[in-house]
Amino acid sequence: MGNTGSRSLLCAAAVVVGVVLSGCSSSSSGGGSTSGSGPSGSANPSSTFTPASGTAPTGVLFPVYTNKDAGYSFEYPGGWRIAEKGTEVRIARFGDAITAVIRPRPKAPFYKGYQKQLEAMLKQHDDKIISKIVQPASEIKVGKDKVTMAVIEQVRPTGPGADSPKDTLVVNRYLFWKDGKLLLLSMSSVKGVNNNDAWNLMANSFKWN
Repeated sequence: MGNTGSRSLLCAAAVVVGVVLSGCSSSSSGGGSTSGSGPSGSANPSSTFTPASGTAPTGVLFPVYTNKDAGYSFEYPGGWRIAEKGTEVRIARFGDAITAVIRPRPKAPFYKGYQKQLEAMLKQHDDKIISKIVQPASEIKVGKDKVTMAVIEQVRPTGPGADSPKDTLVVNRYLFWKDGKLLLLSMSSVKGVNNNDAWNLMANSFKWN
C-alpha cells in the first residue's frame, strides 16, 4: 500500500479489491460490538477468488461495525484495528483511518452553518484540525436521510517526536443526525491516495439502529 494504486481500497471488481487489501494482516476486532457479517454479496464465492489477508475469516471485505451504546452501524474494511471509547470509535490501518464521534445536538445541522464553522476553524491556523477546505460543505442523501458532507485537509505528524515528518491527510466528513444526536463520521487518507469509492460505500452503509 505504498502508492495510490496499491492503497486504494475499492475497485470495480472484487478480485481487484482482494489484491488491494492484501497488505492488511489480520488483527483482533478490538471490541465485542463488531459484527463479522457483512451485506449480502460482499464475499465473492468464486473458486478463483482468494480473500485478502486482513479480511473477515469468511472472506468478507467490508464487515459491519456496530456500536450498541450509541445505536449506529456501518461497514468498514476487514482486518483494520478497532479502538473503542464509549460511543466513539477509531478504525485504522496503514495511515488510513475512520473515526465516529457522537455529540449532543438538539437540531439537525445545516450545511451552510457547518461551512461557516469550517471557515472559522480555518482562520485559527491550527493545521492539525484543518489546513484547507477541499470541498465545501453540501447536503447529500444517504438513504432517506439528509446528510451534511465536506472534504478538508489536516496536517499531522507521523510520530510522537518533535522532529517527526508530517503528512497531509484528506478527510471526508459526514454529519448524521437523529433524535438529538449528531454523529461525525470522518474518513482520512494520506494526500495522493484516492479512497473515495470506499469512503462513499461506507458512508452509504451507515445506519441508526
